[in-house]
Amino acid sequence: MRKKKPQLILSAIAFIFFLNIIINGFYSCKNPSTENNLTDKDSVNSSSVFVGDKVCGSCHAKELADWKISDHYHSMLPATDSTVLGNFNNSTFTADGVTSHFFKRDGKFFINTQNENGSNQDFEIIYTFGYKPLQQYLVQFSGGRMQVTRQCWDTNKKIWFHQSPNQVIASHDWLHWTGRAQNWNSSCASCHSTNLQTNYNYQADTFHTTWSSVNVSCESCHGSGKKHVDYISSTDYKNEKKNSGSLLLLHLKQTSKEQITTCASCHSRRTAIDESPFQTLQLFNHFIPETPHIPAYFPDGQIDAEDYEFSSFSQSKMYMHDVKCSDCHNPHSGKMVKIGNPLCINCHDKKFDSPAHTFHAINSEGSQCISCHMPSKTYMGNDLRRDHSFRVPRPDQSVKYGTPNACNNCHSDKNAQWASSKIIKWYGPNRQYHFSDDLIPGSFGNFAAGKYLQKLCVPDTNVPVIIHATALYYMSFANDPKNISFLIDGLKNEDAQVRYEALNSLKFYPIQQWKNDASILLNDKVKAIRIAAADLFLQYADSLNTNYHSSFSLAKKELFDFLEKNSSEPSSRMMKADAESKTKNFNQAERDYHFAIKMDSLLVQVRLNLATMYDNIGQPQNALNQLKIASAIEPSNAQVNYFLALLYVELNENNSALKYFMQAATNSKNTKVFYNYGLLLEQMKQDAEAEKIYKKGLQLDVNDVDLNYVLAIFYYNRNKKALAANCFFKLMQLAPDNVEFQQLYNQVKNE
Repeated sequence: MRKKKPQLILSAIAFIFFLNIIINGFYSCKNPSTENNLTDKDSVNSSSVFVGDKVCGSCHAKELADWKISDHYHSMLPATDSTVLGNFNNSTFTADGVTSHFFKRDGKFFINTQNENGSNQDFEIIYTFGYKPLQQYLVQFSGGRMQVTRQCWDTNKKIWFHQSPNQVIASHDWLHWTGRAQNWNSSCASCHSTNLQTNYNYQADTFHTTWSSVNVSCESCHGSGKKHVDYISSTDYKNEKKNSGSLLLLHLKQTSKEQITTCASCHSRRTAIDESPFQTLQLFNHFIPETPHIPAYFPDGQIDAEDYEFSSFSQSKMYMHDVKCSDCHNPHSGKMVKIGNPLCINCHDKKFDSPAHTFHAINSEGSQCISCHMPSKTYMGNDLRRDHSFRVPRPDQSVKYGTPNACNNCHSDKNAQWASSKIIKWYGPNRQYHFSDDLIPGSFGNFAAGKYLQKLCVPDTNVPVIIHATALYYMSFANDPKNISFLIDGLKNEDAQVRYEALNSLKFYPIQQWKNDASILLNDKVKAIRIAAADLFLQYADSLNTNYHSSFSLAKKELFDFLEKNSSEPSSRMMKADAESKTKNFNQAERDYHFAIKMDSLLVQVRLNLATMYDNIGQPQNALNQLKIASAIEPSNAQVNYFLALLYVELNENNSALKYFMQAATNSKNTKVFYNYGLLLEQMKQDAEAEKIYKKGLQLDVNDVDLNYVLAIFYYNRNKKALAANCFFKLMQLAPDNVEFQQLYNQVKNE
């Protein structure tokens, strides 16, 4: 009988994060040596297509007035007596080992606080950043960088505070306010100004950032205004030859999808593809928004990290019924159209605004629609934000899976079972189907997850498109061969996000299964899809049909332009290195990996990917050096310990390999750790321990095909035929179409 061979090489299990990483810009480096500072002159973009808010306001006075009281208007402004809200009247604030002094000098605002070397220094505040409930402040550094101070002003309590309280941050740490974690150019700028161009210089690691308007002005949402202004002044307009939308990107007759696309350019977790102003309403020509998946979201799709609104609202029944952002929010002032339940009753039956539905007293907190259907979470220290997925509370899911629910948000002194019992008492024992019933178990990444994810990919008006895309994302982790047909179908979906996630997940499946279908998307009309297709084929370019060589070349250029544009952060520089490694440009990949390490020496994933490359090109000692450094940084990191174990096996140092397998197995959720650990124990004639390890792995996922298979072989080779037959029978249940499993089961039973 065939015995499965161990898969004990780094390249077989490397978790190289690529386009699935959303670049949020939270990493650090020392000040670049090249000077490229931003000045007032630089802040006006040379593009003549942006006319500015004064021109817009000459016709739209009411909208301009509303805008001037909005958070959009206050998103970023020069630091003046009228814009700075914090106490700079010789005030002092001490927290987390740092004492800061706020003062004015010659009419300018300063903060004396810890610099990147650990000593205090005076820094001039150049711009205010944000408005309420907190205001932050920007300081200019060399290389065109702008940094956000850690000290924030609470505009409600009128006090200084730290966003990350009770956390001492060393001056060299990437989280320090002088590091990449708080870099304005790459992390924040694009959503706080109009037509912002970071103009990042990949070689010099410098910025020459420009904008058309310092804050979020009219043309951030409506698009550049020159064509509109020219049209309004034209004889066509005067002769009532109307042009739909008056040549504006955002206008009154937009659908929900069109409007949220405009808003999503900022109100989403996303990666910017380029910095060209919106010319069409195809979001994926400019940005790649994140689907609501773990760890940024809870397994049911509720917000967890700072997720903004797009991926939440796109899940909602509101969105599916063409409800727009502007149905609830005044788009110019940002204020609510109505306050409280009257806003919801605009569309919903009045019966929902009564104790018969809410089971809470009228005007109590529990009677408010948003308390149950828009649970909140605090971000940035004091900013309370609400989940826009508008879901029904499901404490029964909290009992089963540990997900949060709105009931226990308020009744924190009670448990989820109590809340679930109340729901059953009030609304009956049966819950209406919600996609989260499948999305939660589908997020587990095990073999059993596949059947849940596949249900979310079947055409169904009750499953939002973004959840279909999320299911495809999770298929990269769910080891079910049946997933491939759903991924191939996803390539043909009309929605760009579905196509994008399908492409990204296909890299975990054999190329023979998707090559022909995926090749077509190298010519997709949407830029993000072409980029993802190019990434998919980077290491398989030789297998492409000659008809696609030209398309691949063009898409590959777009991919590398995208990677260079975003390479100002260590994670994104790592992504570029990963791409260079795939194309066998190992020298450039090595330079990029090391530059990412220079940016953030504590980012372990860079060292893991660099070690993988070194091992692939026959430099195991260099790989070992990087893994040892990673282990010193994070000794309990299961992935680091796993990589070390595999590399030591490759180096025939089995005792060292056992040590790191043991450490990895203490906190790893990766069943491959136990698979390979058991194989090594078998090789070292430690059969009893090997059996224990295989079984421990199966406790993580009883349906893991590889573990069931290797345990079946283990029992067969030791003449434990009944136990082997049980394992093969389990394999037949997991993969009923697998002829090999049926043959092995029959062979064992007949011996």
